[in-house]
Amino acid sequence: MCQIERVRYRKCPLVEVAYQLNFPTILSIEAEMPVKFQDEIRKAFPQYQMQTEQENEITVNITGEDINPMFRHSPVRKLHQFISEDGMWKITLAKNQLAISTLKYEQWEDMMRRFEKPLKAFSEVYDQSYFERVGLRYVDAIKRSELGLVGVEWKELIKPHLLGCLSFSQEEVEKVNLSTLRAEIVMDGTSVRISSGLGIINTDNKEPDNAFILDCDYYQVGKVDMDKIGEVAEGLHQKSTEFFRKSITCKLHEAMDPQELK
Repeated sequence: MCQIERVRYRKCPLVEVAYQLNFPTILSIEAEMPVKFQDEIRKAFPQYQMQTEQENEITVNITGEDINPMFRHSPVRKLHQFISEDGMWKITLAKNQLAISTLKYEQWEDMMRRFEKPLKAFSEVYDQSYFERVGLRYVDAIKRSELGLVGVEWKELIKPHLLGCLSFSQEEVEKVNLSTLRAEIVMDGTSVRISSGLGIINTDNKEPDNAFILDCDYYQVGKVDMDKIGEVAEGLHQKSTEFFRKSITCKLHEAMDPQELK
């Protein structure tokens, strides 16, 4: 059995990593441009863009025996996004959310270092001292063609709890066209929302490539004071390492060329 030591994979399957903090709604973020916040982080995140998203709600009115669903459109939510010069890192600020995400994840400590100034600026500008939810999300796309594993069955690479119909052998099922799994578990107080299954990834040569997608959101709900955020985040990171390693076989682990971190 593989030991669960901390490693960096030379052939890393990560597509995106996001660290997100949720807090009680601050109306000024929605009503005003975050000028002071931008001034504090502009050197590292010089590009700005704003997106909006619709927050839909469904309510049900019950009158006698009739049940009539009603759809209500809430006002749009503004997402202020501050992006690094190379486009690989992004800070997102919304009325109830602060997050950092990256398409170029290398090491946990690097991500936390890049988030230090935005977090400090947010605390000072908006005078917020605690959060209601802390989340860490990892999205992996495991492509056999990039790992020298063409023709190897998924059940030789991925553990049964994530496989679904992919656990069938080629003798049992000729082809699996679609296989998805959604689950939520709790590991030592950490909630994990899991989505896994087959996906199609465009490779550099534009040829579609089958991949196993593993999308995991590790989170903790409840009041967390600012001085405890680092401790909670580190706990989520440790759980992400533990779960990922418990979800892959030694064969896949070795194929990704692990380098132990000291």
